[in-house]
Amino acid sequence: MFMSQLIRRFAGTFQLLFVVSVVGAAILLSVSLKPDESASYPTPAVQRPVVSVVEPIANSYQPTVRLNGVVESRTTTEVIPQVSGRVIEVSSKFRPGSRVEKGDVLLRIDPADYRLAVERTLAEIEAARSELALLEAQATAEKQVWNQQFPERKIPDLIARIPQIAATKARIHSAEAARETAELSLQRTVIRAPFNARVLDTRLAVGQVVSTGSMVGSMFSVDNLEIAVPVSLEELALIGDVIGQAASIVREGGSDNELTGLVVRQAAALNEQTRLGTLYVSADETESLMLGEFVSVEIVGQDAPQTYRVPAASLTSRDQVWVVNDGRLEERRVEVLGTEDSVAVVRAFDTADGIVAIPPADVRAGLEVNATLERSLASAGSGNTVADK
Repeated sequence: MFMSQLIRRFAGTFQLLFVVSVVGAAILLSVSLKPDESASYPTPAVQRPVVSVVEPIANSYQPTVRLNGVVESRTTTEVIPQVSGRVIEVSSKFRPGSRVEKGDVLLRIDPADYRLAVERTLAEIEAARSELALLEAQATAEKQVWNQQFPERKIPDLIARIPQIAATKARIHSAEAARETAELSLQRTVIRAPFNARVLDTRLAVGQVVSTGSMVGSMFSVDNLEIAVPVSLEELALIGDVIGQAASIVREGGSDNELTGLVVRQAAALNEQTRLGTLYVSADETESLMLGEFVSVEIVGQDAPQTYRVPAASLTSRDQVWVVNDGRLEERRVEVLGTEDSVAVVRAFDTADGIVAIPPADVRAGLEVNATLERSLASAGSGNTVADK
């Protein structure tokens, strides 16, 4: 009983002493672990990263720029009758996809009305000529009578039938013009192909009545086919003077479908959406091309006399490489002209002590490195190479 009262009386004191002892032990432990500031420790040596460098050799380079294009037609001709009437014949060639030669008959319109119109004009001409002959005979007779009665006086024009004869001659000229018009309309009942063409569309059948100015089909000239090739400003710079440049046209299916051509025009403005220019290539052989077909076009660019071939891995961005200069890394901006397998072709630039083949992960300007020469890159293979953009 007495012990329990004693414990309850001094319980708070015991707890306070316990807390003080724990805090004191922690302070003594932290002091014992604190390093001696007066002591000196050796600084570990900083290891410079080792990089491999290459020394390129300058040589000439003639890129072949590979582009993609689409076959287009300069013009599409709509087939529109110039006369109206009932269709009595439609050529079997006048169907979508068919080929027609210049002069081939596409369709015929019933010519009966137009033949009658020609006959009417011929009858009018004969009537006018008959009337003219009568007036001329009357004029001759009147002149004889007048000269007998009034030999010293000039016969009046009205008695000599001069106005009547002039009016009749005008009628004849008008009738002849009407005849030519009727004959022209008769000829237009037969619609022929104006050039060698392929038919795009037609919606015509025998018995259908067509009217003047209504389209009955469309076609394009095979001689008007050309290839529209989008091209960037960088690719234009590689090609140089593009007009008249030879082009190799590769269709789907490989080299067996290869054609030759020339760059004939360049668009005067860039596309507003893509900011690309357009080259127009005319193929030497267009018979096998199809409208809307996608093809590959290769154009040989202008020769660049001073170029380097560097590892593609040395490029840390589209146009950035690193060189070693007096043991430190320096950045260089380069103009990439093309690629060859794992090698990039760039214009010659200051390579200092060498180009870093594979930049380190922590690459930065001024980083100290140890450089080891890997190899020298010569411009092996002097043939044309391809620049894919």
